[in-house]
Amino acid sequence: MTYAAKLADDGLCIFLFHGVVERSPYQVRNYTRKHLEKNAFARVLRSLQARGVPVSLELVIQHHQTGTPLPPRAFAITFDDGFENNLTVAAPVLDDFGIPATFYMTTDFIERNRMSWTDRIEWAIEQVSAATLRLPWGTRAFKTAAEARAVLDEIRGHAKQDRSIDPNVLATDIQRQLGFPETWSSDDPLDRKLDWRQVKQLAADPLFTVGGHSHSHAILSFLAPEALDREIDESCRLLDEKAGLAPRHYSYPEGLAHCYSDLVIARLKAKGVVCCPTAEPGLNDHRTDLFRLLRINVD
Repeated sequence: MTYAAKLADDGLCIFLFHGVVERSPYQVRNYTRKHLEKNAFARVLRSLQARGVPVSLELVIQHHQTGTPLPPRAFAITFDDGFENNLTVAAPVLDDFGIPATFYMTTDFIERNRMSWTDRIEWAIEQVSAATLRLPWGTRAFKTAAEARAVLDEIRGHAKQDRSIDPNVLATDIQRQLGFPETWSSDDPLDRKLDWRQVKQLAADPLFTVGGHSHSHAILSFLAPEALDREIDESCRLLDEKAGLAPRHYSYPEGLAHCYSDLVIARLKAKGVVCCPTAEPGLNDHRTDLFRLLRINVD
């Protein structure tokens, strides 16, 4: 099924992207297609626009607040994390199509060009042909790219579900096991983040909206109340001080059902956030809560 086939006369599809790159010549990295190649991204947008009507999430908020109906086969485009390629590769394509989009920034990624823990692990594994890893739940070996991708799937599954695992500590351990120093930054197109000047440039485009996506990309529901407040407060503070943005829009890191909670939603509302989509798949209608909007991952 194509993404355009998911559009519905009486529903809203929100599509979740992370990045768009000119090309993806990797053996292991980007195996989940977290970053679409530019031509594939354009094909997705072209097919969506041919069948549906692009809307901004600001319009979605108005729809909920006033009861104004959205057009049939409405769809919205969103990006998580804050990759530089959102501005340099994706934004020009969106501008060409005249399609609005919302970009959610992880502020520590922007501040220090940080990589996520998954990217830190993929970065290291991409550079070795074979290895045996000692993981908290057992030893895993790989000798081929396919086996490495299977190990990465397993690591993702454990680290995103098990509260006892600090994923960045795990990433550092894996980097060291593979013979690399602790590495947090890379200028590879899969890793390079926007800087604050570029965030402001993106936000200045009338088609685009910039929101928050936490400070460190921690799973918000896993945090104690004090740590949760710090995580949200710091992201909102930096968006305000560095980019002049008061985030009405936010998205939950990882975004699955166990990654947010009523407490998380209450803390976001207290900071002025009015819309926060999940990463749970599905179609939205007029009854879908603005803090539980469903998104379809594009890969």
